[in-house]
Amino acid sequence: MLSSAQIKTIARSVGFHGCGIARATQLEGFEARFRTWLSLGRQGDMQFMEKHVEMRSDPRLLVEGAQSVICLLLGYKPSQTMQGPHRIAQYAYGDDYHERIRQMLFRLIALIRESHPTFEAKPCVDTVPISDKLWAAQAGLGWIGKHTLLVNPTYGSYCHVAELVTTSAFDRYDSPIESRCHDCTLCLKACPNHALDEKGLDCRRCISYNTIENRAPQLPVDLTLNGYSFGCDCCQMVCPYNKDVPPTVEISDQRIRELETLSATDPTEFRRRTRHSAINRIKHAQWQRNLQHPNP
Repeated sequence: MLSSAQIKTIARSVGFHGCGIARATQLEGFEARFRTWLSLGRQGDMQFMEKHVEMRSDPRLLVEGAQSVICLLLGYKPSQTMQGPHRIAQYAYGDDYHERIRQMLFRLIALIRESHPTFEAKPCVDTVPISDKLWAAQAGLGWIGKHTLLVNPTYGSYCHVAELVTTSAFDRYDSPIESRCHDCTLCLKACPNHALDEKGLDCRRCISYNTIENRAPQLPVDLTLNGYSFGCDCCQMVCPYNKDVPPTVEISDQRIRELETLSATDPTEFRRRTRHSAINRIKHAQWQRNLQHPNP
């Protein structure tokens, strides 16, 4: 049996801003809610979300013999933000979080094995069928806000989450914390396309989904991008828990200039500037489509 306190200390030494540990069980009620959400077509064209539904709620189907889910949190609030048109979501300012967090997870596994040589775990960074935000909430790292994002008391919703699904048991497990959103609906009202309501997120109306995941030659004619060309922070900008979030990613003046002038790049220069960024999720043709989309 591993020490929860020891693992959290090691996680902090690797650079994670938060660590919580939950028992590997089935998330109560998740599968039914998720299937209802899918039946409404709110996933848009993301057909991959329709696969492995059971696995998303039960990590024991992902890793045989899983006993615990180690949830990690990494804040991404940048030290400065873009100005002007063609804005980019703040999570994409710096290096690609997939690469960075994957390296951190492997480092964490290696350090744990120094004192526990038989430790086995599957690292999960956004590309594995597991409900990252819900497991982070299950492990006490925050709660799910009405914008459907994890809200951490310190880092707000400006945070990435990842997991290690492990066959190891722990001496102590964390408990979920209650939502602190109460009657606040600022995030729901902030979406210019009304993509958020009591049923959750409708990706088909979401700026982030349309500028990144939507591969169609043209975006919906009645969709407003609100000045964004990759991703969106509209619902996050108004959240009271994001008001005093400490910056955790240093962004240089040069990087800001690169982002603000990305609209003028040709395909080769676009690839060069976005090679190690989350922006490489889209091609130059999609980028141009987003830039040229007329706001209704």
